[in-house]
Amino acid sequence: MRKLLLIICATILICGCGNKIQSVPTLPVTVETSADKFDTDIYFDATVSMRGFTTLPVNNFYVTLPDVLGDMCGNFGTVKFFAFGEGIHALDGRSHRQFAAPDVYVEAITSVANVVARADTSHLSVIVTDLFESDSDWSLVAQKIRERFFAAHLTVAVVGIRNPFAGEIFDVGLSGAKFNYNSFDDPNRYRPFYLLVLGHDDAVKNFLRKFNERQTFANDTAYLLLTENLSSADFSTFELSEVENFYSDDTLNLGGRVKEFGLDTFAEPASFVVNWSHEPPLGTCPFDLSQVNTSAEVFSANGDEWSPRESNDVRATLLKDDRQSDLFLAKVSLTPEKSLSDIAANFVRIKISPTVNGFQLPAWVEAWSCDATSFNGAKTVNLSRVLGSLKDSLVETSPPAFVEINFVVTP
Repeated sequence: MRKLLLIICATILICGCGNKIQSVPTLPVTVETSADKFDTDIYFDATVSMRGFTTLPVNNFYVTLPDVLGDMCGNFGTVKFFAFGEGIHALDGRSHRQFAAPDVYVEAITSVANVVARADTSHLSVIVTDLFESDSDWSLVAQKIRERFFAAHLTVAVVGIRNPFAGEIFDVGLSGAKFNYNSFDDPNRYRPFYLLVLGHDDAVKNFLRKFNERQTFANDTAYLLLTENLSSADFSTFELSEVENFYSDDTLNLGGRVKEFGLDTFAEPASFVVNWSHEPPLGTCPFDLSQVNTSAEVFSANGDEWSPRESNDVRATLLKDDRQSDLFLAKVSLTPEKSLSDIAANFVRIKISPTVNGFQLPAWVEAWSCDATSFNGAKTVNLSRVLGSLKDSLVETSPPAFVEINFVVTP
């Protein structure tokens, strides 16, 4: 269901008829799996500013949302519903259906930060809100998300849905005024609400896929995915070419996702090229290929552990095939004498990641955002700043990898 460690043997054994290594310690790498079963906690913002989403019947996706989420997430596992304002209140039975009617929206203060702080990180959490937060309130939300989710290598997604709205919006502009807004039946005037989705990477991605399949209304819907794992490509899907001083070996039976190589000679440089078709998950941020960072770690087997080597000269270069928009190449090269142990197995982990400036928000975020001084009921105040802070926090805390290349080299 979640990321599972790729388990190999825990000891190094030497074949009696030679020096060929037969097994290695548990590899320090995770393998992404598809989660079909997980428990979900759904939190509805019950403040008065959400009431207007329930009042117009035409093309109103919001009033169907309690049942949509309950039915869809019920297929994944146990579902619990909560209402929140300043505090959080658990709901019983089918009482979550009350969120389709205006009378339940009575809370005066909303605190998304309290929900994030309380969320069970072993579950999928879905927070339904309008993201209408002050700068100080949102700073606390972003801090909690960073500490509890990004720092724990978990994933966050945002689903934006534009919906009919007729009601009051509070704390508008610099003066904090109350504003009455009616979208009527004009899609260009629909007001956005959001699902903030937090949890294990595979569960969040599965939720987005299933939600996208079930969203049959014509309302504009947009996705943002903030994940460490921008690609599912690995050696089970890579095409290997231009191999120099490496030869393929399967003595360790690593299962395809992690490649095993031997060396023709330890004294000469070694390199290879991999290519793959990039299929970005739904909501992935666009990024600039000219602004990427490459990190390379090398570990040598030491008993039943991997010990990081102090230095290495492993280099990786990301290339683009201009003839095919979704085809990418990466060249990996190293000098064995400078990078690897010649008496033990070596594990090499390479990550190619966009920089903070190279990792960009989808265009819809800016299009749905407005400044507090020029309030527009069809947009969300400071949305680009709010979601931009989450994007930057991800990159700084747990940089997303456009591709991760993992391989073992045996002497």
